[in-house]
Amino acid sequence: MWSPSEQVLYWIDIVTRRIFRLRPETGMVDIRDLPYAPSAVIPRASGGLLLVTKKGMAHMDFDQPGIISVPVPLVDFTREVFNDAKCDSAGRLWVGTRDLHVRDPTGSLFCMHTDYTLQRHASGLVVSNGIAWTDRGKIMYHVESKPGRIDAYDFDAEKGSLSNRRVFRDYGKEGATAFPDGCTVDIEGGLWVAEVGDWRIRRYAPDGRLDREIAVPFQKPTSVMFGGADLDTLFVTSMRFGLNEAALADQPLAGSLLQVDVGVRGQREHSFGG
Repeated sequence: MWSPSEQVLYWIDIVTRRIFRLRPETGMVDIRDLPYAPSAVIPRASGGLLLVTKKGMAHMDFDQPGIISVPVPLVDFTREVFNDAKCDSAGRLWVGTRDLHVRDPTGSLFCMHTDYTLQRHASGLVVSNGIAWTDRGKIMYHVESKPGRIDAYDFDAEKGSLSNRRVFRDYGKEGATAFPDGCTVDIEGGLWVAEVGDWRIRRYAPDGRLDREIAVPFQKPTSVMFGGADLDTLFVTSMRFGLNEAALADQPLAGSLLQVDVGVRGQREHSFGG
């Protein structure tokens, strides 16, 4: 997650329960250890961060000790855990859940309004994942990593409502060997997707056509985000999880953060307004 106000990049390591903060102008990386496994980190318009963990939410300041829990009704953490999250232009948080065992359709897509009320918008998901908006916020993309699909919705920013759900890309029908994970949209409306499994990130045109693909030096890219002063750098995260010793020997950069010049600028991500 790029923070435009701070001009820093935040990213997380779920397994070691850490948040990282990169200051691109110096290359300095700060590390914050957490008591819980994180799922997403979102800047707050009023300052500090909204931390989404696997089984809750909290307010925190990266440079100050302690966190303050945020109630999250409607979520049954005996069956599901939080996954990826983003905010819309009105400052609402959209956050998905995945099945606890990554097997059954028990996950949902929620919206948390700026008054902290929680509303369920979609259910029957196995692994809710990346979220992004395009066409001046009128279209919302939502990734379901398993079975492997990207849906598009018509989005009403004033009401915070979704309608006209349709399939943007169906990886199962395409016979793809990868599955979609994190995503972001550039200023031309191209959807950039980290696709776990086949060493690629890809850009899709608004009509769903494959526009570009970029090889990366690891099998499992996990997310993409534009950042930098002009939003002209694409940051790419990756994972080592699930790779054996032989695979890690072939891809020593697995688990690394990369920055890539892709020749197009991104869109500004929004902060949480609560």
